[in-house]
Amino acid sequence: MARTLPPSNTPASSDALTCVSHPGIVAALLDSLGGQNTLGHDERQMLLLDPALSLHVLSIIASQQPHALLTEIDLTEALDHLNTSALKQVILASAIRQIVNPASRKATEAEDTSALWLQAIATAALSRALAEAQDYHHLEEAWLAGLFSHLPVFVQGSAQPLNDPKHAQQMCLERLERLPIRSFLPDVVRYLHEPASRLLDAAPLVRLALASHRLVVQSQAKTPSTNKMLADDGVFLAQSLSSRPISTETLSRMLQTAHQTAAHLTETIPTPSDMSADVVRFGRLEGAANHAGADIEQAITSLANSLAAEDGLYDPIYLALNKRTSMLVAHPLNDKEPPPITLRVEGSNTAAVRALFTRSSVVVYAKSSDTAVLDQQLIRQAKADGLAALPVGEGDYRGVLLICGDKDALQKLEAEPRHYARLGELAGRTPPPPSVIVESGAGRALDALPGRVRRAAHEVNNPLGIIKNYLAILKVKLGDDAPIADELRIIHEELDRIVRIVRGMLHEDVEMGELDEDTDINLLLDDMVKVTAPTWHAKGVQIKTELSTGLPRLQQDRDKLKQIVLNLLLNALEATPEGGTVRLETAAVTNQRRERFLEILVADSGPGIAPDRADVLFDVVESDKGEHHAGLGLSIVKTLTESLDGFITFKSTASGTTFQISLPLGETPKTGGGKQ
Repeated sequence: MARTLPPSNTPASSDALTCVSHPGIVAALLDSLGGQNTLGHDERQMLLLDPALSLHVLSIIASQQPHALLTEIDLTEALDHLNTSALKQVILASAIRQIVNPASRKATEAEDTSALWLQAIATAALSRALAEAQDYHHLEEAWLAGLFSHLPVFVQGSAQPLNDPKHAQQMCLERLERLPIRSFLPDVVRYLHEPASRLLDAAPLVRLALASHRLVVQSQAKTPSTNKMLADDGVFLAQSLSSRPISTETLSRMLQTAHQTAAHLTETIPTPSDMSADVVRFGRLEGAANHAGADIEQAITSLANSLAAEDGLYDPIYLALNKRTSMLVAHPLNDKEPPPITLRVEGSNTAAVRALFTRSSVVVYAKSSDTAVLDQQLIRQAKADGLAALPVGEGDYRGVLLICGDKDALQKLEAEPRHYARLGELAGRTPPPPSVIVESGAGRALDALPGRVRRAAHEVNNPLGIIKNYLAILKVKLGDDAPIADELRIIHEELDRIVRIVRGMLHEDVEMGELDEDTDINLLLDDMVKVTAPTWHAKGVQIKTELSTGLPRLQQDRDKLKQIVLNLLLNALEATPEGGTVRLETAAVTNQRRERFLEILVADSGPGIAPDRADVLFDVVESDKGEHHAGLGLSIVKTLTESLDGFITFKSTASGTTFQISLPLGETPKTGGGKQ
């Protein structure tokens, strides 16, 4: 059977059970979990590729759901609610053990442990495939059973690895039996070496895992007699699983697929690196996250001090993004007055703007021909060889930390751009609102949304961030004069709006629209016309605009304004027949009480609203538009309008319906661009 790791005669209690974890997995998890409070998809997958870490994960989950059946636990949801702090300690302890005892990373002096992990993952994959083929519905449990069948191979004693396979098996058995959940997992280890003939009436989970274990091990066995015995046992157990026996040819194909799956999964595991350096990087990420808080400038000051002390970088300058003006503005650090730098984002080729757009650290040197003038000025003033720009913060709180240094220090930063970019992101991160702080004991999120919705909301942020980054890069490459520059801007703004909506789903006590912005309503309407163009082009509908010039700018929530206009415009386009016209108008008006309002009119040329629906038009009702319409559109428009202290009215005839939004204007508004 599979070889155990290097031995020792030291007896060990199962209470002190430690198992070797794959060094590449440990290093990758240290890198990705540093400063994070939740697990992403990649981290969840890596945890379930390693028998030792999977056992720790299951122990934490079991402690939160004692006496539950393992088959009743949704592992994906449980991983979302995992006590990440406890998991980090487990991973850090594994890393430190590997630093103290480097020999534990090899099964023998000549054999890399990667082969052992490949066998374990192949067994898990085959166990899951057999479960699926035999209609055993608990696929996650089947995966774990296959993985844990190799657990004794990875056992270590307190000082050195054990040399007694039976002792290692017994320790693993006792550890699995102490899990406070109900499962046949311990029996997979208990009957690991039992003849197949004795296991015909064993639980299906045990037969699945042990059939897979023997088939995988036999495929790697070097002794022909062992190979044949294991193959016969594996086939025998696999064919005993149901009244529809699996043919040996099918089993052979499934085994080959399992090996291919294992090889593919392990391709995602990085090559083991200097574990000491990994631990140091993890510590820095945790430190950056711990300093993050309501005072962002203080957190960034701490990061700048860390870069000075540990990396030899100096003369930091913090530039915060002003979203309303699209300017990067210098802010004080270390109680020092900042240099008078105000940098326009549009069209700039400075390291700061490139770092802001790409969300990655950028290094430039004084002698490089493509270094921007401002960067060269800062480098000369600091008497440095070059300058690094680190993006800081996230979402609505973004900026850049500029810091100078000599060539050696900057090359070190260049070698690890992702690590330093994450340091900046963590330092500028705002703390989560109290409703989503995870309780360390229970490991549960306090918001009331269903787990699957929370999971989806968390995961949506990742692809959105990637899309935004590539849009920013594309914008820089194409330049401000590109024919599609305006469309790219609209896409970027709408992605930002989705991010804020998702954040609103996750944080109940944060309004989805909470930032008043200086808004040109005519420009916003133009944007909405472009966004909806595919809809009205396809129907042959025309949109006519009559937008007053010189309108005051609105100091209102831009997201809410967009949602109001977009709902009304889509409703109008839907009501207007082919070849019809939708009309958009804006105007500034004063009523009899000399109150000033900005009016937005959206008119269609449809059949009008039935009289019996007029009184309930803004109520939440079942829609008659089909399954994709919830009947919420106008109700949402009314609610959002009233939240902006405005009001909505409508007029309807047989030749069309007009909705009028009236929004209050301040006493001394600024004049805006408007459309001629």
